[in-house]
Amino acid sequence: MPNRPSPIRSRAGSPPSRPRQPREPGHAEAPLKLTRRGMLTFGVLGAATVLGAGTAVLGGGDTAVPVTMTPEVHASPVAVESTELQTHTKVGGAAYVYEVDGQPTAYYVTTAFRTRLERWYATHLKETGQRPDEVRSFGAWTPGAEGSWHGSGEAFDVARLRAKGKDLVSARYDKWRDDTAAEVRTRLRLYWQLAAGLHLEFADVVTYLYDSNHSNHIHVDTGRFGPTGAPRLIPRSEVQVQAVQAMCRHVWGRAGVEITGHLDTATRDATAKVIADHGGQHAIDDGVEGWRAFLLPTLRAA
Repeated sequence: MPNRPSPIRSRAGSPPSRPRQPREPGHAEAPLKLTRRGMLTFGVLGAATVLGAGTAVLGGGDTAVPVTMTPEVHASPVAVESTELQTHTKVGGAAYVYEVDGQPTAYYVTTAFRTRLERWYATHLKETGQRPDEVRSFGAWTPGAEGSWHGSGEAFDVARLRAKGKDLVSARYDKWRDDTAAEVRTRLRLYWQLAAGLHLEFADVVTYLYDSNHSNHIHVDTGRFGPTGAPRLIPRSEVQVQAVQAMCRHVWGRAGVEITGHLDTATRDATAKVIADHGGQHAIDDGVEGWRAFLLPTLRAA
């Protein structure tokens, strides 16, 4: 089947582009950076053992907490032809359906991106119990999308997960944001559950909080950590921190957490409680482990 590249446009009619990093410095962090919690541990216990590239152990005595600090790569997308990519018509066991016309079709992605997409789908099913028969999308690879991860086959726009003709979860914020308060609460809870699962696999997860272009889908790509790098929270990332704060509010009911994009005390306290209540030992910004320790319970909770 022919691929239907995404025609996503804002209300003003502007085409999609690679999500920018709003108001964030362009400098990569050092691969081995101790977090606030890690520095406290180091100062009190005098122990921080480097295990290898991007990995450290925080703690001392009988307590050792591994932290994997995936380095940022700040890669740039390189546009390719569809013939250089894999062609698929399913995500996991669900049909890939183009959201614009509701028709099953093919999509094109790199091998590494496909691996992540399949892993995300499997994790979502395992942790939520949902069984979608359709993954609706506005597109993956888009021809001629210079400067966009869609042009390199390393991006995907999730619109809805459906089963038996009904939505299981919808990222169409533009369609339901003006529904009743009770309906919007339910939709937001499911939306941020979906986003939590996507954050487990993808470095950049862009939602309606970013801009109006993303009010009808959640965009994911692998630009920040490369095709194989495991995601972690970058505390200076407004996009990631806003997502954490939205999860605290809409999934965990933490109304005192404001969506500011800054990893403030209220956000740290709320995420620390979620992690501790589910047996975790890390702070949310303690590398890959801390990130997953918050996201997995969030995915399971909704």
